[in-house]
Amino acid sequence: MTHKLKIYPEYFVEVLLGTKPFEVRKNDRDFKIGDTLHLLEYCPDKKEFTGDSCARKVSYVLKGGSFGVEKSYVILGLQNELLEKL
Repeated sequence: MTHKLKIYPEYFVEVLLGTKPFEVRKNDRDFKIGDTLHLLEYCPDKKEFTGDSCARKVSYVLKGGSFGVEKSYVILGLQNELLEKL
């Protein structure tokens, strides 16, 4: 499954470079290993998308409720290989 998600510019760059191989998200989409995150760069100050995006595959899912992660959240490990710069 592919999930289209907004991501702020400062985090988008880090995911793109591979220095941020994870995403912390509200667990409202039933994320699973093997899913694809289509990350759309979004500027909150301008309230608009920048037009840049990338795709990463989910390699790990840590569900909330342990390790200090709120129950309604999830930490998604991302494969370091960029699927594509969209």
